Amino acid sequence: MKDIRTPMAAKSAGALERLNRSRLDLIPATVKRPGFNPAELTCGILHFGCGAFHRGHQAVVTQRAIELEGAQGLRWGIASASMHRPTTPELLRPQGGLYTVMERDADGTRSEVIGSLGEIIHAPGDQLGLPERMANPAIRLVTLTVTANGYTLEPSSDRLNVDHPHVVHDLEASRRPKSAVGNLARGLDLIKRRGGVPPVIISCDNVSSNGQTLRQAVIDFAALRDDKLAAWIGEHVQFPSTMVDRIVPATRPSDIVEAAGLLGLSDLAPISAEPFLAWVIENFEGERPLWDHAGARFVNKVEPFELAKLRLLNGTHMLLAYVGAVAGYGTIAAASRDERLGALARRFMLDEQSIGLELSAAELATDVDRLMARLRNPAIRHEVSRIGRNGSIKLATRIMTPLRENVQAGRTVDIALLAIACWISWQAPDAEVRYGIKPQDPNLSRLQALYVAAQGRPEALARRFTAQEDIFGPPLEPLQLERLTLMLGRLQAGAIHELMADMLAG
Repeated sequence: MKDIRTPMAAKSAGALERLNRSRLDLIPATVKRPGFNPAELTCGILHFGCGAFHRGHQAVVTQRAIELEGAQGLRWGIASASMHRPTTPELLRPQGGLYTVMERDADGTRSEVIGSLGEIIHAPGDQLGLPERMANPAIRLVTLTVTANGYTLEPSSDRLNVDHPHVVHDLEASRRPKSAVGNLARGLDLIKRRGGVPPVIISCDNVSSNGQTLRQAVIDFAALRDDKLAAWIGEHVQFPSTMVDRIVPATRPSDIVEAAGLLGLSDLAPISAEPFLAWVIENFEGERPLWDHAGARFVNKVEPFELAKLRLLNGTHMLLAYVGAVAGYGTIAAASRDERLGALARRFMLDEQSIGLELSAAELATDVDRLMARLRNPAIRHEVSRIGRNGSIKLATRIMTPLRENVQAGRTVDIALLAIACWISWQAPDAEVRYGIKPQDPNLSRLQALYVAAQGRPEALARRFTAQEDIFGPPLEPLQLERLTLMLGRLQAGAIHELMADMLAG
């Protein structure tokens, strides 16, 4: 979370007393308060990644579960850790972990103060360290929202990237790990050595088969240090998969101003979110909050829900971000409201991203209609630059896998190729000037070097980029490469709107 305290927002909120646990009684009745005393929480959940999504999703569901369980639920407070930057802990600690969630849609804003965070941690500066906290017997669940990049995986294989700098560091100096996987392995090692019972580890990130993928990464890491630890993890530790879904934009200065007006108190860490929220969790053994009574759903098989979400929402988000920026739009809502791009997004879901989904035609149509309404929500400002970040990590699962399945089935892949062509355009060294976006990607320097080496030639761009097998997997077939080259040529000519019109007409 970046520092969003602009002078205007700070001045507006600074005249008011700060939101904190001793001032909950000052909050007006129009804002929902925690149905328990946050000061009485003990932490039974350790969370990696104290970002906006976690605070607008799992923390909200956990608050509702605590409220439903009453005094017994107070053991499910969350110790929420920022893995790298100190900004979020610095904002939340003076507020006792409290913050406002503002649910927005065209009908208005509904607000709630969340108090389920029992402790706020900045992992790099934490005296105890995440492994030691994880080994505390009171911690029964460890959850993660560290983004796909935080799993330190090879994008094309979803296996641990042993050359990642954080992984290399953690293998050499495991007492203070930097990576999520290193922290988990070290914490489990402490538990094993002390004869403890390991917590259930629950990935809540948009990673394919996230539980199984995380389990394999942790075992791979452990095996590089201790085969017995790797075997113990494989036998004793549960890694249930999940599907999570809610649109939670980055906090803006205007959110701070609005929260102050709603609360009559200063909240420097509010978030906004859409009303929709979904959380599907694979069944596991052991204690857990009453999540299933508070909006979550436990199932025996998460994969159908995960695949539908990754392809329909996440894949379409990438399309709207990359094409939207090239077409001159700054937000997902604006991009999806463009008549041509919106029609392409709908067709993308129905004709390309739907392959392999366990949905009837009627269910698919209903889901697509609902998703388009969510994407077009005018009250949610989801910036294309934020949605499009780290594309080299996401393309393989969200775009390339369904593309290859469609090619094998003899189905169209043109809209997926358009998304790829626009993503390649984002890697131009002058992309910030061209499109008003600032690309963020762990491989950005390599990608920009590829763009420069192609000297602006569409065929060279297509070949050089798609030859990166760690991002795209095996090379594209000649027909798809030819179509991608033609699209890149038209994009260079500034003909994005004409190209979209031609695709719809074809």
